[in-house]
Amino acid sequence: MIKFFRKIRQKLLSENKFSKYLLYAVGEIVLVVIGILIALQINNQNIYKQERTIEKTYLIALKEEFEININKLDETIDLNNNLIDSAQRLIEVFQNNVIDTISERTLVNYLYQTLSNEVNYSPSKGVLTEIISSGNLRLIKNQKLKQKLASFESAIDRISHQENEINIPRLEIMEHFRNQANYKRYLEELGRETNWASIFEDRSNKELFKSLHFFNSLYFFQATSMAANRVCYVPIKEDMVKTLKLINSEID
Repeated sequence: MIKFFRKIRQKLLSENKFSKYLLYAVGEIVLVVIGILIALQINNQNIYKQERTIEKTYLIALKEEFEININKLDETIDLNNNLIDSAQRLIEVFQNNVIDTISERTLVNYLYQTLSNEVNYSPSKGVLTEIISSGNLRLIKNQKLKQKLASFESAIDRISHQENEINIPRLEIMEHFRNQANYKRYLEELGRETNWASIFEDRSNKELFKSLHFFNSLYFFQATSMAANRVCYVPIKEDMVKTLKLINSEID
């Protein structure tokens, strides 16, 4: 083809048909430019198809990750609500005449329910982290979805901060428990058998409920746990559900 065009040019020059040569040369350049543009268009279409394939792969993986994280958050909210309720039962022990009517075993069960678990939401972020760190967040065409994905990390940071606030009074409660409770009797009431008697055998765990510090720590623990639901867990779950709906709509 190149030889063909060259022969035409040489023939026109040899016949001194310079104006026709120029016209032909311009036409040849136009054809070359058109060919380049067509090639670029085809290449761009191929790149677009590849990017949409990668985007769909990411969206499917994000769908699974967000479904898992919503289930984890539901479990975290349930645990947090249980701790709020158990803390309330301990707080009510401080009411007048209640401490004398409650059994040691019931009291120990309340303490166990409050202290045996720690709220810690740890979502899976492998897919989202890979998308952001690789710069492939640009492949997500839905701008609203892209914004929600980009802000997810800051939402998790807010949860982590609130959980640290919860842990402060929880550690104070546990420290007071270690210093003032009869741990041997506590374990026995929970069903652990011992074959020896200590000099503190008669010391009741009800002694804990003579401390204003213990009382205030319980209140603070409950208040920060309730705040976690109000300002973190519930709003972030609502946002995650909306994000998941956007992901599903893009997949469909």
